[in-house]
Amino acid sequence: MADYFTLALARVVESRVKDSRFVAWISPADSREQAEKLIAQRSRDFAGATHHCFALRLGMGDQLVARSSDAGEPAGSAGRPILQALEARRVTNIAAVVSRYFGGTKLGVGGLIRAYGGATFAALDAATLHPFFAACKLQLRYQYPDSAAVEKVLHKFSAVTLAESFGTIVQRRVLVRQTEEAAFRMMLQDLSAGRIWITELHDESENERP
Repeated sequence: MADYFTLALARVVESRVKDSRFVAWISPADSREQAEKLIAQRSRDFAGATHHCFALRLGMGDQLVARSSDAGEPAGSAGRPILQALEARRVTNIAAVVSRYFGGTKLGVGGLIRAYGGATFAALDAATLHPFFAACKLQLRYQYPDSAAVEKVLHKFSAVTLAESFGTIVQRRVLVRQTEEAAFRMMLQDLSAGRIWITELHDESENERP
């Protein structure tokens, strides 16, 4: 099972608790800067809401960044429940905003916690989540007779081909999970008797979805 999940498309789900409307919006975000811009834009676009409480979660492992805000609701009643929902579903690279339209009935801290957390869970349940792995990008260079061996290894490790070119030799850029890189390299070398050149590339983010 994947350690983390992410989503490809934004989702909006509305729920009602007593007289208040809670509109939960979740969106993919590739960086903290992008997440904060998305949250700010959401708040501007729906300025009529009483509160725009939010959370963001980015990265993995030791590099994971998380932030939340109650946006004027009682401390711990909104932002934290939103973030806890993201944590419970192990979602990353995501921005979440729950906008509340107050209907006149106070919910109390406990009611708010359930409402904000529940609204976020409802949006996550409506979204399509994808496994999210730490991955490395490799360039493979090999002769045409070794193509069958390469295809076999790519299939076994569910590696993703990013680009390929065909000249006097075949060149291929692939993504493979970091936890499987050593085994991936070993099998390629074993099946080709060491004829495949393998180079790790660092020109793009290593956080991909193979």
